[in-house]
Amino acid sequence: MLTLDQVHAYYGKSHVLEGVSLEVRPGELVTLLGRNGAG
Repeated sequence: MLTLDQVHAYYGKSHVLEGVSLEVRPGELVTLLGRNGAG
């Protein structure tokens, strides 16, 4: 199992993730999508 709790991330001075929590259980597939050009 993968668990993320209250993750914060910055890209330069931009706060791009604020308080993100996620739990992925065995056998689950998860996709994260962002706007065009985000990845």
